Amino acid sequence: MRFRLLAVASAAALVAVGIATGATATTTAVPKLRGTIGPGFTISLKNAAGKRVKSLRHGKYTFIVRDKSGIHNFTLKGPGVRNKMITGTGFVGTKTVPVRLRAGKYRFYCTVHPTVTGTFKVT
Repeated sequence: MRFRLLAVASAAALVAVGIATGATATTTAVPKLRGTIGPGFTISLKNAAGKRVKSLRHGKYTFIVRDKSGIHNFTLKGPGVRNKMITGTGFVGTKTVPVRLRAGKYRFYCTVHPTVTGTFKVT
């Protein structure tokens, strides 16, 4: 009985220490990438700091794409991502989608206007 009481007291003390120190399970936030297409014949992809994306590490990302023109779409193509149309032609607004990027070269572009394009690499 004494051993059981000691074990319960020890467990309660550990919980109290965890609460007092703010100890919680840590989760890593999924990085956000911000894409924009339009209103003219422009397309871009930037990181959270607002810098143009040139290279990324492989893993999960959240693409937040702002489509400013109904004549364009924002499409992503690369290893494991085959012509993923994030915004469609005729759509104006913002869409958010999760994407897992693997090592390789990626292209984001408008399928209607293929010269509206950008690239980045994933390591």
